[in-house]
Amino acid sequence: MRSYNNTKKKDRREFFIHRMIYFFLLIFPSIMNGQTPADSAAVKILWKARGEIAESDLRQIDGLGKNRTTRIGELEATLQRVLGELQQRGFYFAQIDSVQRGATAATVYVNSKPRVRFSVAVQPTVDGNQGDLRGIDDEATLQLRLNNILADLARRGYPLANFSFDSITVVTENKVALATLHLKFDSGPMVRIDSVLIRGNHLTKRAVIARELPVQRGDLYDLAQVESIPERLKRLDFLQQPVALPQIALDSLGRYALQVAVVERNSNLFNGVAGYNPGDDRQKGFVTGLIDVKFGNLFGSGRELDAHWEKRDRQTQELALRYREPWVAGFPAHVAAGFQQTILDTSYVERRWDLTAELPLGSNFSASGHLARENLAPDSLTQVRFNLPRSNVTSVGASLRYDSTDDPLNPRRGIFYATTVEIGRKNSAPAGAARKNFSRDKISVDFQWLLPIYWPQVLSVAVHGRQVKSKAPPEIFVTDQFRFGGATTLRGYREEQFRGSRLAWSNLEYRYLLSQRTRAFVFFDAGYYSGFEYAGASMPLQQVENSVYAWGLGARVDTPLGIIGVDYGLGQGDPLTNGKVHISLVNRF
Repeated sequence: MRSYNNTKKKDRREFFIHRMIYFFLLIFPSIMNGQTPADSAAVKILWKARGEIAESDLRQIDGLGKNRTTRIGELEATLQRVLGELQQRGFYFAQIDSVQRGATAATVYVNSKPRVRFSVAVQPTVDGNQGDLRGIDDEATLQLRLNNILADLARRGYPLANFSFDSITVVTENKVALATLHLKFDSGPMVRIDSVLIRGNHLTKRAVIARELPVQRGDLYDLAQVESIPERLKRLDFLQQPVALPQIALDSLGRYALQVAVVERNSNLFNGVAGYNPGDDRQKGFVTGLIDVKFGNLFGSGRELDAHWEKRDRQTQELALRYREPWVAGFPAHVAAGFQQTILDTSYVERRWDLTAELPLGSNFSASGHLARENLAPDSLTQVRFNLPRSNVTSVGASLRYDSTDDPLNPRRGIFYATTVEIGRKNSAPAGAARKNFSRDKISVDFQWLLPIYWPQVLSVAVHGRQVKSKAPPEIFVTDQFRFGGATTLRGYREEQFRGSRLAWSNLEYRYLLSQRTRAFVFFDAGYYSGFEYAGASMPLQQVENSVYAWGLGARVDTPLGIIGVDYGLGQGDPLTNGKVHISLVNRF
């Protein structure tokens, strides 16, 4: 089976123009008067220009920097580089007239000769694209326009179209060189895809990958659709990225097959975080932590199962399970169901069930909607002390998500944005009072911008916001408030140390990338929270509002065990010896 590169690789799409023009126009003379063998002595280059170029142009392209010096052994390479740059700009007859070298300087006389003006003659003509070959001044423009013509033809079902070199004629009139490049054009056959071959999927079922592709058997070849395949397969976390561009191949029976080559990777993910909180005069220090385990691509079907366990503090534990079913009934929509339970010592138990439907909107966007049910069961003492009655909430919500980051574990560039709006009705039964029914609405916003500075440095800026509203009663119950603090939000503080009905925090990181999976960084985190709460059973309602910040340093190190992370954060007013340590491990298995 013969294989064709539908992207028209450079050695084919550029028609060897560079070599042809060099061969026919000729000309790479380099007159080196009295050059001696290479040594370590430095020499300053002084340019003298003749023709259509100026000496300032030569200084811009010689690559010597401000000191204008080079080693004697590198002088010839510098002259060749300058001539090459001039030829790229259309001065194909440019030459070095002479080099006068002294003890510390060399004066180079460059004659640009006339600049070559291009015209192109194609036989037979290219329907609808002939005008694109007019008004060409240099080789780079010619290559670009020819490539654009071939790309347009490939989008219309002619991926094998090509130009071949016939001849070139050069005429000089009024000191202007006019070069006519004669090309032969062959559109090739119109290609319909007879089959789609997926190679490299040892565990994943073929249908799981094929349903993500925008092309099917019998479709007319479309370059735009084929080029979109790597981006579409980027959604599949169990495939190594980037996915190679698919190729068109012709078998012995004259049938065309689109070959999609993939490489599978471990689809299961373990993420563990442990944090140590130093004690004080009243109590000893304690350890917090969380464990996330994701089983992806179950039985090669693309299905996912997630399990989460977290110990926030001495009294609080959380458990969550989630299952995701992709492509329900053969449609590009995904459904997920989840369960979450939070236990605060003997004070209360909170449970949440939700059902989510997700719809991808291109390679980076996705939209989703969810239906949720929450139940709160406090003990009798908690009901009185914290004004926390038994209650349940039924809510619906919608989310929009955008993710263009280039790597989920150590991203170098891109933007992440997500916003969720939730509207709910809460039904509560206070002890000794009539049952109440009122609204409870939530909104959350997350934004992160990864900006590469100078390689290998990256600046990460993240902003997050949360708010919950309720018309009655005036305060927001403790269980409805948002919490933050700790390893994933505000480092330098205990896990979920702060809570409020309205809060925001930001994370600023300067990262230095040491390898594909290793980085060191310094960070500055800041947060704000506000809300109402009861100080006790007989105390009036109090408003709480505060802002905090933290700073520190950390690292992510790629090891045989996985990516080990260590963060050391200092909260506002903390001495250097009283920082919070957060240790994490991320591993694919």
